Amino acid sequence: MFRLTSQPASNDLGPYQQQIDIEKILIAHRNCPATLIGNALGAIPMTLVMQNTSYAMAAISWFCVLYLLIIVRWWHYQTLDTSTAQSEDIFRYGKVQVLLALLSGSVWGSAGILFFDPAAISNLAFVILTFVCMLAGSLASLSARPIAYAAFALPVMLPLSVIMLLQDEHFFNWMGFGAIVYLAATFAFCLNIYKVITQSLRLQYENLDLIRDLQEQKEVADKANRDKSRFLASASHDLRQPLHAVNLFTELLSEKLTSPSQQRDIDNIQQGLQSLNELLDVLMDISRLDANIVQANKISFDLGSLLAKIEPQFRLDALRHGLSLDIEKTRHIVFSDPLLIERVITNLLVNAVRYTKQGGIRVVVSVKDHKHIQLHINDTGIGIPKDSLDDIFDEFVQLDNPERNRQKGLGLGLAIVRRIMDLLEHHIEIESEVSKGTNITLSLPLSNEQNLIQHQEAELPQRVNILEDLNVMVVDNEASIVKAMTELLQGWGCTCQAYTTTEMAIRAINNGEKPDFLLVDYRMPGQYSGCRFVSYIETIMGKTPTVIITGDTSESVVNEIKQHDFQLLHKPIKPVQLRMLMEKMLKR
Repeated sequence: MFRLTSQPASNDLGPYQQQIDIEKILIAHRNCPATLIGNALGAIPMTLVMQNTSYAMAAISWFCVLYLLIIVRWWHYQTLDTSTAQSEDIFRYGKVQVLLALLSGSVWGSAGILFFDPAAISNLAFVILTFVCMLAGSLASLSARPIAYAAFALPVMLPLSVIMLLQDEHFFNWMGFGAIVYLAATFAFCLNIYKVITQSLRLQYENLDLIRDLQEQKEVADKANRDKSRFLASASHDLRQPLHAVNLFTELLSEKLTSPSQQRDIDNIQQGLQSLNELLDVLMDISRLDANIVQANKISFDLGSLLAKIEPQFRLDALRHGLSLDIEKTRHIVFSDPLLIERVITNLLVNAVRYTKQGGIRVVVSVKDHKHIQLHINDTGIGIPKDSLDDIFDEFVQLDNPERNRQKGLGLGLAIVRRIMDLLEHHIEIESEVSKGTNITLSLPLSNEQNLIQHQEAELPQRVNILEDLNVMVVDNEASIVKAMTELLQGWGCTCQAYTTTEMAIRAINNGEKPDFLLVDYRMPGQYSGCRFVSYIETIMGKTPTVIITGDTSESVVNEIKQHDFQLLHKPIKPVQLRMLMEKMLKR
């Protein structure tokens, strides 16, 4: 590609004039081989026709001069390397290009003078026909440079036209006049093509500028998105740390209060913390989806099993609100990400229960075609106005909550639904009528696998307290979290050893401490992160059930924990969530 340097240019085409002028020269340059081939082939019939006349020697001389010029023009064509040429080189090439076109036109025009014989009309007609063809060919190859076309066409046609106009016979006069009209017409065509070429080149460079601007804006937006993700990941960790401790202490406090008024107060505090936890989780989810951190892990799974898993919690919610809930039994095997689909269905059912005052909710499945099924979530709720159907998938949009009542949610559930469905490349449709209800349809691809073997975990016999006398090691650099976690675990019947540094924990292991269970913060000071710490002590005491607890939601951290095959909990954790996970791991 040529490199631009400063070069004076006219201002009629604005800042792109120099690039456009260079491109015009290069267009003529690219057409040069075809032009030279046309010249070489066109000269042969002319020379052969003149061999049977008195102009035979003149024709051979003319033929040699023309071929010599063709060789010079070919050499000139080869001298330009468009990949390394500077703009000055190209403009210099363009000047010589015009000069060679003039010389070529003069050689061709000389044939009209040399071979003009009023007595040999057939030969004259052949010469005129050859000139017409040459002008037509040069019109196609030189229209990007009208000056080069003029340099070629004028010396070709004008001398013969003038000679014919000067003849005494009207026949030749009219032929000369016709030749001049044809020459003028080709100039008009040349200028029209030139305008089209100029406009297309200008649009091309304007589009390149637009693409460049868009690319720069995209890079700025991508950087801002990455910066936002890093900020949110850092903010997530810093916010979750104190929330984690507050959650644990609130749970401990709730077990110590006895009076009804105190219990009501602690319930209100827990509700506020629950709302704050939910808001933080949802904001982090949206951030991770927008930053393309969340990746779809599509597998074949039984949709019916997923619906059966979700049903109990929403049946209780529906009964509490006086609603009916009907979830159809199905055995369809679909190909998608079960965790993300569960999140979508859960968010949609939460909305359905929240905005349905009477009646109920139905979840049914229908076959769309041989490759897809449709999951319908119908409710008899308040409905959505038609002009608001697109808005409900935006963040913080709640049509029935202008006062921003927190009991009606945050307005983020459907925003997450839309992002997840876009990520999974699944189609979602919504139909609604005010005061009558809403029907949301999810289109899910069927799996190619006809059967899935369902592995049921063997349930261990329930003990009164599976955590009784469990020796748990807690490692966290926050003293308040260590204290709260220790009291919580002891309340569950565990024995607990807690450390605020990995070095202290390693010394304890080396001194003979052998915990049955590890609860370790990922972000620890010193040379060992939570994962590296656990990996190290497992070389001393063997594989141990481990939960890594972190406020960091970045994809790199999540992947690292998964690679080590550790269980993960994000701060702030709910005590019941921690207990259920520990019991589940111990049953295994």
